[in-house]
Amino acid sequence: MIFARPQLRTRPATPSDRNVIMTLARCERRVHSHLDWKPVEAWLGAQPFLLVEQGQRVVGTLACPPDPPDTAWVRLLALADNVSAEEVWRLLWEQARGQLAAMRVTGVAGLSTGDWMPPLYQWAGFQRTHAVVVLARSAQHLEAQRRGRGLLVSFPPAPARLRRARPDDYAALIATDQAAFTPPWHLSAEMIRTAIAQADLITVAEVDGQIVGYQLTTASRSGAHLARLAVGPPWQGHGLGAALVANMIEHYEARGVHELTVNTQDSNVASLNVYQRLGFQLSGTHFPVFQLSWG
Repeated sequence: MIFARPQLRTRPATPSDRNVIMTLARCERRVHSHLDWKPVEAWLGAQPFLLVEQGQRVVGTLACPPDPPDTAWVRLLALADNVSAEEVWRLLWEQARGQLAAMRVTGVAGLSTGDWMPPLYQWAGFQRTHAVVVLARSAQHLEAQRRGRGLLVSFPPAPARLRRARPDDYAALIATDQAAFTPPWHLSAEMIRTAIAQADLITVAEVDGQIVGYQLTTASRSGAHLARLAVGPPWQGHGLGAALVANMIEHYEARGVHELTVNTQDSNVASLNVYQRLGFQLSGTHFPVFQLSWG
């Protein structure tokens, strides 16, 4: 006897779908989760956040709610192992794109964290534009410094000064961040506040009492990660970013933390030069970035 395969259908995800989404993301092999400040489940209730069902079984999910309102990222894509990735992706993406267009979002970006992802992006018209690269700095660089190579210069260029951030700095810090970044790398004020809440160290650079740059670093058992570095446009190219990074390195090395990482774009030559000059090296880990614009 031949049984007909249940048809695939798409519907919005709701908070009540949390458990089935987390099971799909935990148990299947084709799962992409964005390098995000918010956990996947925190996006439930925002759209586009879609499911594909086959009968009573969820076989795919896509979340790409815009944040800020003009910028959407593929924040979650998970596909069951025994379904056609192309078929499920097509259903998810066609509906998600329609929702994004109705929200006046004119483009979307997505990281590729697995070899199965580029063909799906390319089918939908995405183009690979650059890549996020991971750089690492280890205890070996501390020994090089002791031998007189790669010495840190953590003092900022005059008349700037560095200090630890205070809660009353956060509004100015957010304004600096939003002036420093362009789509798709800019963040909403809410997302920056979420990052601040997770930070282990935030240092600001100020000139005449005005914040003109900052760095934000998170910590884990394995070391520390420089998660955000922003310098206001008028002060870019004057060495403030390098001073903030060097100051962060000295902070952690003084506490015995020598394993440090940072991400940046492979197209950001100035940023790469700063990090490599301060002892960071390309780790070999990279995530291609695909983008699609319309309208």
